[in-house]
Amino acid sequence: MILAVSYLVLLLGGFGCLMYFTGLYSQWYWYWIPLIGIPLGYVLLFGITLFFLFPFAKMVNVDKEVKRNSKIAGFFVRQMDYLTCQLALTRVKFTGFKTLNKHREYLFIYNHISNFDPMLLMYKVRRLICITKYGNKKIPIVGGMIHKAGYITVDREHDQEGIKAINKAIDTLNEHKASIAVAPEGTRSKTLELLPFHAGTFNIAKRSGVPIVCVGIKNTNMIHKNFPKKFTKINCDIIYIMEPDEYMDLSTVEIANRLHKIYEEYLQA
Repeated sequence: MILAVSYLVLLLGGFGCLMYFTGLYSQWYWYWIPLIGIPLGYVLLFGITLFFLFPFAKMVNVDKEVKRNSKIAGFFVRQMDYLTCQLALTRVKFTGFKTLNKHREYLFIYNHISNFDPMLLMYKVRRLICITKYGNKKIPIVGGMIHKAGYITVDREHDQEGIKAINKAIDTLNEHKASIAVAPEGTRSKTLELLPFHAGTFNIAKRSGVPIVCVGIKNTNMIHKNFPKKFTKINCDIIYIMEPDEYMDLSTVEIANRLHKIYEEYLQA
C-alpha cells in the first residue's frame, strides 16, 4: 500500500501543479487531463517500478538456497501484489484479521480458486512466507523476488521435495521468522469445487504448535472475467482458527477432514 499511496501523492501533486501553473484549472473542460492522466500515470509508475526491479531479480540465482530472507524483496513482493490487485480492479473485504496477534506466528490455509488468492494474504499479513509451486520461480521478476524473500517452492512431481518444503516451513515457524501460508488442496481448483486436502500439510502445525487460521476466499475467479469492464468484489474471511490444544490429539487426516467440512459449509453459505 505504501507504493500505491506514494504513486497517488506524486500524481496528484504533479497534475495539480500542471493545472495551476498553466492556468487550466480555471476552465472546467480541461479537467479531463487529470481524470485520464492519473489512472494512466498509475499504470506507468507501476511499469517503471517493475523495470527497475528487473535487473535486481535477474541477478538472483533461484536454484541457490537463501540463507537469510531479504526484507527489501519481501517489501516489494507485498507492494507489487497490492498494486496488481488494485490494477485488476478488485475491491476486497477482509474480515477477522484484526483478531490476530501481530507478534504470533500462524499457519494460514486458504481455498484456492485463482492465482490472485495468495496475493491477498501476501499484502494483508505483514510477516508471511508462502508455499508455492516451483514453476513460479521461473516467472520473470516475480521468481527472483519471491526467492530472495524466502518463499518456499515445491516441485509437485517429487514427493521428497514436498517433505523438504514442509521441514523448511516448520523451521521458519519454530525460529519465529514469519507465518506460513499454504493451499492444502495443493493446486488451484478450476471447477470451483473444493478439492481434497493434503493431510501432510498439517504436519507443519503439528510439529510447530502454531494455530491454524482458515481463510475463506470468494469470487477471485471472476477477476479475469470482469476485467477491465467492471470491479470485482472479493471476500477474504477468517472463518475458523484451530488452536493447538484442539488438534494435537488428532491425526493429520482427521484435521484435514474436519477443516475441509468447515470450508464446505462456508462456500455453500
